[in-house]
Amino acid sequence: MSQTIVGCFDNATDAQQAAQDVIAMGVDRSNVHLSAQGSEAIRSGAGDKGFWESLKDALGFDDDNEDRYGLREAARRGETIVSVEAEDTAAPQVISAMQRHNVVDLDERARQWGSEGWAGYQNYQPARAEAAQSGDATARKASQMRQGEEAIPVVEEEVRIGKREVSRGGVRVVSRVTERPVEEQINLREERVNVERRPVDRPLQPGDLSNAFRERTIEARETAEEAVVSKDARVVEEVVVNKEAGERTETVRDSVRRTDVDVQRMDESDARFRPAYEFADELSSDRRFAGRSWDDAETDIRSSYAQRYPNSRWDEVKDAIRSRYNRGRTNA
Repeated sequence: MSQTIVGCFDNATDAQQAAQDVIAMGVDRSNVHLSAQGSEAIRSGAGDKGFWESLKDALGFDDDNEDRYGLREAARRGETIVSVEAEDTAAPQVISAMQRHNVVDLDERARQWGSEGWAGYQNYQPARAEAAQSGDATARKASQMRQGEEAIPVVEEEVRIGKREVSRGGVRVVSRVTERPVEEQINLREERVNVERRPVDRPLQPGDLSNAFRERTIEARETAEEAVVSKDARVVEEVVVNKEAGERTETVRDSVRRTDVDVQRMDESDARFRPAYEFADELSSDRRFAGRSWDDAETDIRSSYAQRYPNSRWDEVKDAIRSRYNRGRTNA
């Protein structure tokens, strides 16, 4: 029996080398497939249909299978997928070949994507739902346009107040070494040896006979004191740097906007709107506005109305003119 082994690679070169090793071990080249890594079609999830459909059939993926979308996500992020159909006996060697070339642990990678905000299979549901509903939405919109309906969205802003850390400056403490001259007076003792010759003329005394003709040496040494400088280092001050954290309450004031829609009932018999209705009726025969929607023609219509009725307020008659204008286009 055979089985399909799928590997995901960050590097296309690694994927190609893994495929070559698998082929070298005897797996038929037609049973080794690589996704078209980096193609825009795969990034959109619609390309390389043959590869993905064969993978779906081989692994038994249905449309809601999460593993399938994990592989799709890997390809979307630029990774290369290698699919190998091999006999059961050759499967360990195929897996070993992929591992030698840095195959990705897809489960671990999916957990990493999840920590970054990827919701797995759920990421693809809005797009599928939108595609399934796009036809109905288009039909409904066309029906509404045929019936002269127009939707005005009511938009309301919500304010979210958070906080972030900003730099407010700080303190830089720099230590440096300086020198200053010092001086002090000290008394030093110094010895000097003096040799003096004195002339003498006296008879030799008896006590001098023993030393009269004996050789002698007398030494007298001189000593002196010199200044010796020694230094002792003492800590005389400490500079301590620390931080104190506190909290304060700040009132944040801002404004949010909301679209308010006022519905006003217009009575066509009301004399206030009669000029507006008459003006709108004339627009149906004006060639400048033939085939133009209200959104496309509104600026020109407003300009023409202001020239004819300079004292009238456009916001008061706009709805009346639009209603009659759209009705004229529907009847035409």
